[in-house]
Amino acid sequence: MAIDTLTMDQIISNVFDEMLAMPTDSNPPADDVFEQQRIVASIQISGIVEELIVVEAPTETAHLIAQTMFDADPDSLEQDEINDAVGEVVNMIGGNVKGTYEGESTLSLPCVGEETGPPDEDPTLCERTIVNVSGQPILIRWRDVAPVAVASVISDLTYQI
Repeated sequence: MAIDTLTMDQIISNVFDEMLAMPTDSNPPADDVFEQQRIVASIQISGIVEELIVVEAPTETAHLIAQTMFDADPDSLEQDEINDAVGEVVNMIGGNVKGTYEGESTLSLPCVGEETGPPDEDPTLCERTIVNVSGQPILIRWRDVAPVAVASVISDLTYQI
């Protein structure tokens, strides 16, 4: 069962407001802001639960996160540092989510890339929230994913039909 929105909002506030000193507010822009160039980072929790968490940061937001995280001059940032900063944000959020579940689970390494165009996940299949971080928008999506064992059983059944 995916984490509830109220808990995720608290985790997001903890990561940005408290850990990074980047104030959040919940007056988000329209979704089309996430159709432009952006850094997308994902991480998966496996074990007692199987959950995928994705952070989408438009280029300007990603720059601001890296600038804050590394206390760097904006002109001195390399693309790898910007990607690392967004990857670290999804890692912090994922670690906090993992900590809410009892039982054993593991956290994958973050996967980070650049995307343009609308997000590729059907919004009816996941939970999501959009917040402003230091005045810049960021989208966080999360959902349960089928465990590998279940996926392999489904795959085996498909071949038997």
